[in-house]
Amino acid sequence: MLKIKIADIAIAAIEGVLVAGLFSFWSPCPVGEHIMGCHWVSNVTVALSSAVILLSLLKLLSGEVLFRRGINSAVLLISLIQAFVPGWLIAICAHEHMRCHVYSQPAVVTVAGIVALITIGELVLDRKPAAV
Repeated sequence: MLKIKIADIAIAAIEGVLVAGLFSFWSPCPVGEHIMGCHWVSNVTVALSSAVILLSLLKLLSGEVLFRRGINSAVLLISLIQAFVPGWLIAICAHEHMRCHVYSQPAVVTVAGIVALITIGELVLDRKPAAV
């Protein structure tokens, strides 16, 4: 049970770093007279990350296996959607040297992948042994 609580805290912390980064060091292009796609990617990513953080903190409070599995399934789905937001669901800038290509997109995809892997591991650990 302690491993799972550590995983929940790690997921919330990783997503928190992503949100903080999108507002500071991984920030998208600044909004000028033209709003670029990376601005919308950042907004959607912050919303999805906030949902994952809230679900992870909610999961810390529960000890029921079915409740945890349900939240893990939701977190897995959200993280997979989050991985496809930059560049696939929302088009980002066409210039490969822009901030969204260099910083934002790799950060979002990496964090979403790490969260998905941790969640898959949790789902495997929460699995009931097969009845013989």
